[in-house]
Amino acid sequence: MVDEKKNVTTIFGRTVATTFTPAILAVTVAGLRLVDSAGTYDGLFQLGGGLTFEGIVQLFIWSCIISGLITVLTSDIWFSKVMLLWRVALLMFLAIAVSVGFIVVFRWFPLDIWEAWAAFLVFFIVGFGGGLITMIAKTKIEDGRYNKLLSEYKSKREGNFHD
Repeated sequence: MVDEKKNVTTIFGRTVATTFTPAILAVTVAGLRLVDSAGTYDGLFQLGGGLTFEGIVQLFIWSCIISGLITVLTSDIWFSKVMLLWRVALLMFLAIAVSVGFIVVFRWFPLDIWEAWAAFLVFFIVGFGGGLITMIAKTKIEDGRYNKLLSEYKSKREGNFHD
């Protein structure tokens, strides 16, 4: 969960960086593997030249939108009464919708090539799964730290605190 004491702008900026960087890397890997065999992908690649400047800007805008969704949906300010599972499910649905929207509008790959859609799904599942695993691990670490502090506080409060 987003620590509400942190500046939302800082959180958003970090989220953009941690979304944009893997997106560029994933698209680069996909491009290295697929562009030569499929020719050019209109929105992201130019044949023999890698990512287009327009494609990089599109990925940055996509990263900002996804980061905004992550920041809002993981914040207890706006969704304090919504169970984390539902927030994650909503985030996944919205992230797929935004991604498909960008794919269609900017023609990131030919829409009639099923291999491209399969690659998109694989990259999406791996990326979303990696982010989810990271979030769960971070939450468990923070819970452990807070439980330890609580135990120390209770021991100190009871007069049994030994250091």
